[in-house]
Amino acid sequence: METGDIMKQFSKDWGMNAIVQPSHHEVIAEFVPTTANLDSPLAWENIAINSGLPKRSIVAARWVRKPEHRKPGQKPEHVIFTFSNSRVANNAIQDGMVINHKMVNVRREEKDPQRCMKCQQYGHIARECNSEVDVCGRCDRNHPTQTCSASPDNSYCAVCKVKGHIAASRNCPTVLRQLQE
Repeated sequence: METGDIMKQFSKDWGMNAIVQPSHHEVIAEFVPTTANLDSPLAWENIAINSGLPKRSIVAARWVRKPEHRKPGQKPEHVIFTFSNSRVANNAIQDGMVINHKMVNVRREEKDPQRCMKCQQYGHIARECNSEVDVCGRCDRNHPTQTCSASPDNSYCAVCKVKGHIAASRNCPTVLRQLQE
């Protein structure tokens, strides 16, 4: 029995108000050429076929960083692919994917702990923040992160107060603790 048939039968058995949502599995394809077409299900189908995956196994694809937020001339970018089932997602992780004739590494998507983009602290989001000032996630000064002009050499973590990495860095001891919790 196909997944769609199972869901229809479940809805029929449980009544009209039952809602069945398929589970989706997200992975990150690393360093994908920015010339790759991710705009349509047909494009996803072609990527799946070229990667040796079932034709309609990719149900969504999006760039990690939107094109308008990329550095000028940036060529590769990471992509989040959503698969219809875990087996296919695991195959992509194990074997990689072929995108624009390039073999790319694929890994599980790791969810970041919830961090406020206003004060850079963990456990709440900006709209719930009580801080009166914005704290930059790159340099720890009092301005919004998106307006920061500090060079990468001048990064200073607003979370652990250590020079050399930004607040979102996975090398930050505080981030590592949050990921383990």
